[in-house]
Amino acid sequence: MVANNDVATPRKNRGGNTAGQGFKPGKSGNPSGRPKKTPEQINLEAACRDKTPEALATILAIMADGQEKSRLTAATYVLDRGWGKAPQTINLDATVTMMTPEQRKARIAELLGMI
Repeated sequence: MVANNDVATPRKNRGGNTAGQGFKPGKSGNPSGRPKKTPEQINLEAACRDKTPEALATILAIMADGQEKSRLTAATYVLDRGWGKAPQTINLDATVTMMTPEQRKARIAELLGMI
């Protein structure tokens, strides 16, 4: 959080549309958006969802058995294809402090002096 708005400077749109240059205002780098799923992709997801009960039964059997690594891998694949992988979360506990322009210049000079 910035206590003084004079310290934080907003990012400027540099214009252009080449790598590292940003995009012109109102222009998208992907105007059509994400491509629609093909009928084959839709059918694969549906077929995998249909196999969910069997895949879950396989996982439960392997949990009780402790055997057949390849069956577990296959069941996991079917579940991931049908329902997507489980989201991963990251717990971050961090403190961010803003530097004044003078502090940044001093830090850069300090770092350059190490070279």
